[in-house]
Amino acid sequence: MPEKKLNISKIIITVIIVAIMIALIVVLTIFLTNKKEAVYVASEQTKVAENVSANKTEENITTNKTEENVWKIQTNNNNITDTSNTTIVNNISTDMANNIVNNNTTTNTNAENNTNTETNTNTEPSATNTTTNNATEETKKQDNKQDFKGVIFLTFDDGPSSNITPKILDILKKENIKATFFVINYSDTNEHLVKRAVEEGHTIGIHGYSHEYSKIYKSKETFMDNVYTLQSKIEKSTGVKTWYTRFPGGSSNTVSRKYCKGIMTDLTKEMLEKGFKYYDWNISSGDAGGAKTAKDVYNNVTKNLSKKRGNMVLMHDFGSNKKGLEALPDIIAYAKKEGYTFAAIDDNTPMYAQKVNN
Repeated sequence: MPEKKLNISKIIITVIIVAIMIALIVVLTIFLTNKKEAVYVASEQTKVAENVSANKTEENITTNKTEENVWKIQTNNNNITDTSNTTIVNNISTDMANNIVNNNTTTNTNAENNTNTETNTNTEPSATNTTTNNATEETKKQDNKQDFKGVIFLTFDDGPSSNITPKILDILKKENIKATFFVINYSDTNEHLVKRAVEEGHTIGIHGYSHEYSKIYKSKETFMDNVYTLQSKIEKSTGVKTWYTRFPGGSSNTVSRKYCKGIMTDLTKEMLEKGFKYYDWNISSGDAGGAKTAKDVYNNVTKNLSKKRGNMVLMHDFGSNKKGLEALPDIIAYAKKEGYTFAAIDDNTPMYAQKVNN
């Protein structure tokens, strides 16, 4: 009987020891797991902090560059007034300064030589010179902006046409006004209109050899080929190699997304790098849609003119645009009465660019 009791006691003690060992193993496992998770969380928090810091740094750099390189003015989308996202781009970068907004000198006409000659010097400028140069550039930028207050840039897209363009040229000649024509591919029959525009002191710009979105916005290469083809044709017709452009649909268009995502972001950079300047608008006449009558076109323009900025007016001279043609004399009469002046785009004209949306 005593021997049986002894065996039971041994069993109980063994069970207790095993239970204690199991408990210790469980506790140790939980401790190690929590420690590992804590280390992982700390590591992830460090990574997040580093990413946030990097993003903030990048954001600050981008913000500083944006504030340095553009003048913000206000517009809306259709009848663009003083409240929107159009910007007048000035001095985009040192390398492209002469080709984008050149305040005092002539823009280089060779796309391969569009760098500022000062960037090729071997001598590093002193801190004093750097400060002086920055101050001078800022003064130039402000002076340039001030120069175009109350100036109207009449621009006509999608021509030339045999029935509308000659009449527009007649009106401009009578009123002694210079304008800008962003042309598309033209026939031999209409070539004389492009020549006439140049001979009468107007500016010829490139809208594109083709205006068909599905073709031109298929890739960066197809768009640039579209531009260079028309540039060569204009030069052959007039002797003028133009570097002024307007994107079909404007740089802010979203239709290009259907054919190539992000292409407008690439193209706006590419155009500047190749020596071109592109122009959007901050007043739309609505003569290609929207406006139903000549009176509507007149109101769309005159109600949105401002003497606090330059006024880049979008109009058209394609063959069926009688509304714009009929409204033009009254628009000019109103503007002259109100003390506005007119000018064609030239090397000193700041780039009026809307926000890129693709």
